[in-house]
Amino acid sequence: MTANPTPTRMMRCSAGAVTVSEPLAQPGAEPPLPTARPGSALLRWLVVLLIVLAGLFQALQLQINDDALDLLPGEAVRGDLSLLQRLGLVDRLFITLTVDPDYYPSANEARAALQQGVERAGGAMAASELLAEVVYRLPPDLVRKLPQALEPYLPVLLDGQDLAALAPKLDEAGLARIMADNFNLLNSPAGMVVKRQVQHDPLGLLPPVLQKLSRLQQEHDGAMVDGFFLSEDRLSALILADSNRSLTDSRGAAEVDALLREVMAANLPTGVDWGIIGSLPHTLANYQAVQRDLRLLLPIASGLLLTMLLVALRDSRVLLVLAIPFLAAPAAIAVMGLIHGRVSALALGFGIVLIGIAVDFAVHIYLALAREEGGPRALLRRLLRPVSLATLTTAGVFVVLLFSQVPSHGQMATLALTGILLAVLFSWLLLPTLIRPRRRPPATWFTPPVLSSWGSRLLVLCLWAGLLVGGLLSWPDLQYTGDLRVLDAPDARVLADEEHFRDTWGREGEQAFIVAAAADLAQARDYNDQVYRHLQQHHGSSFQSVAPLLPGPAVQRQRLADWQAFWAARGEDFPARFRQAAAQAGFAPGAFDSFLARLTAEPRLLDAEAILTGPLRPMVSMMLRRPEEQGKDHRPAEFLLLTTAELTDTDQLPELLAWADGQPGITVLANQKWRQQVERLLRHDLAVLTSTAALLLFLLTVIFFRRPRSVLAVLAPVLSALAAMILFSRLTGGELNMMHLLMGIMVIGLSVDYGIFVVCARGERRSATTLLAVSICAASSMISFGVLAFAQHPALHSLGITVLCGIGAAWPTALLVSPVLAGKVLTTGAAAVPTGEGQG
Repeated sequence: MTANPTPTRMMRCSAGAVTVSEPLAQPGAEPPLPTARPGSALLRWLVVLLIVLAGLFQALQLQINDDALDLLPGEAVRGDLSLLQRLGLVDRLFITLTVDPDYYPSANEARAALQQGVERAGGAMAASELLAEVVYRLPPDLVRKLPQALEPYLPVLLDGQDLAALAPKLDEAGLARIMADNFNLLNSPAGMVVKRQVQHDPLGLLPPVLQKLSRLQQEHDGAMVDGFFLSEDRLSALILADSNRSLTDSRGAAEVDALLREVMAANLPTGVDWGIIGSLPHTLANYQAVQRDLRLLLPIASGLLLTMLLVALRDSRVLLVLAIPFLAAPAAIAVMGLIHGRVSALALGFGIVLIGIAVDFAVHIYLALAREEGGPRALLRRLLRPVSLATLTTAGVFVVLLFSQVPSHGQMATLALTGILLAVLFSWLLLPTLIRPRRRPPATWFTPPVLSSWGSRLLVLCLWAGLLVGGLLSWPDLQYTGDLRVLDAPDARVLADEEHFRDTWGREGEQAFIVAAAADLAQARDYNDQVYRHLQQHHGSSFQSVAPLLPGPAVQRQRLADWQAFWAARGEDFPARFRQAAAQAGFAPGAFDSFLARLTAEPRLLDAEAILTGPLRPMVSMMLRRPEEQGKDHRPAEFLLLTTAELTDTDQLPELLAWADGQPGITVLANQKWRQQVERLLRHDLAVLTSTAALLLFLLTVIFFRRPRSVLAVLAPVLSALAAMILFSRLTGGELNMMHLLMGIMVIGLSVDYGIFVVCARGERRSATTLLAVSICAASSMISFGVLAFAQHPALHSLGITVLCGIGAAWPTALLVSPVLAGKVLTTGAAAVPTGEGQG
């Protein structure tokens, strides 16, 4: 038998049956050259750089949509929220101006300063292209013009109850009393003011109509004074405006906020302050909170991560290990842009962070090339199976996330999936051209002690089983919330402005928004009349509607019939009896001929355009949206009429929803209903996506590892991560939210990789570097993401806590439990050379 002068060692990954034989380096021999020859290395770099440059060129054309609505399930955005956007409610501004009376010698002067501030600021806002439909003061001549605008339509604006109340006043005694009162009024000090009113409306037909117009301002407490909407104490005024920029987008909100600050600084008198509620302050507060946290925490995380890597590896080349995976970012961004078009800034930023997962693979490749014995080609050949399988499982998790109903989740998944695949490919191609082996023993301070005794193994398994049981028992008590307010971070100023608004304008409870929609305005008005009648019968006076001013054709025809029947019942001699009563009261003959001519004229239907272009247009426009005013992307083209109702009882919303279900063209919107819809959709995502990801990982591990013990060993870190996250949420009384869902899926993808590398390396000489690589990867993930646990913003805090709990449990499980479950003890030293094969 011929002696083999070159020692060799055998290896078999537990997932396969391929045995690799390679020479071991002889003591004192020169370190082998990198795998790639100079020409091959240059070609690899050229190919990668071409991909990077092409991706960078395409990525520069990416359109960013920094919109908070990308965090919502698409079905919710297409449904109720779409209606709210079309109505302008999402982008509506409610601005309160308040005067401090201490700045002025009298209450009248304080109110005059307040009104001056409203006039000047409102005018400046109306002149800006950023705002539309700024309502700060009704026309000064409204009182004079309104009767003229409404008098021709009294027959269709007065309902049956109004006519019934008028009937007793039109007998002989009633007419005499009315005309005597009118004559006395004309001869009083107020006679000059009411002369025209008495002449045009001696029977008082107009006041019931004007009283119904209070429905246009029923939403808030207060009164109309000189055209200004003032609070009850006359120290605050309200300005309403619709934004032409999306206020859920931080850039649009910042533009509008800058405009408002400039306008208020230039136009408000001394002692007048302002506050705003709505989407704008919340969007800016959240954006600023996230930026503040990231500016503080990211440098800390970067410094800790770099320090950890340099101390652990004692090799400056680690900077290349970190840099190469991120070369995939431009191409990944380009692919995301080509697939999704406009993308969320959140998805872009967070997706790039997720690409950092690929650093884990680069660490394994680096340590194998730099620390293990053997030729580079053989080392890469040994890594091919675990790296391929880990890449496949990680990619599979993000493929599952592509089916999330939340648009930003799908965008993140596209970016992360493309980026990880390219990053692994780039690391595989480029690291061998840069890394030369060094004669330095692997560090062992990240590795656990060898569990050689049955007692230590049993203790570890018992502790692990306890963790799983705790997670399993906590699962039924786990609470999930889809309420996005748990991810909101309003600052003190936002909360103070909202409190002041509630105290000033009497907004305590929630509101329901009832929308009547139809392809033409006449049909929409008919639907809106149904809403009005229902609320009159079931909700008292706590609602705001435009129906009294814009009744639909069906209601108008009925009122015309009632009007004609009413006057027919008075007899053809009513004009003569009226003139007789007027003459007896002292009025000149012919004083009321114009009134009687209008009364006996053929009545006509109300022209909606006359109202929409008349003096009440600013207030009506807030409650009516034409198709062209709803944005180009909204379909179908419909007219929308809005009614708001205050929900003072818990039974009112269910009753409204049940009624609207049977009514065509009518939709009820409410925060409570919308939050329930979002929660239901997100809960569905949580159940379906996590179950699908778990099933996919299980099938992949079964296919590649086959042996039940090996499958359990690979999945052990995943089970620990899930149990730890569930147990932590249960013990702290917290509720799961959509950020837990996103990061939970990512933690599953990371955890399974730890199990794959450990199980594939069991019983081999390179196990020490594998344990070190797994430890470095876990520690880097905990540092990079876990530092967010100290963020003030609740969304970032949720991300950090999820990673700390999940990876914090998966890491020791991969090092201590997976080797025991796999049935082969991992060695932590590099001195002994095994003579047999690892078990498959």
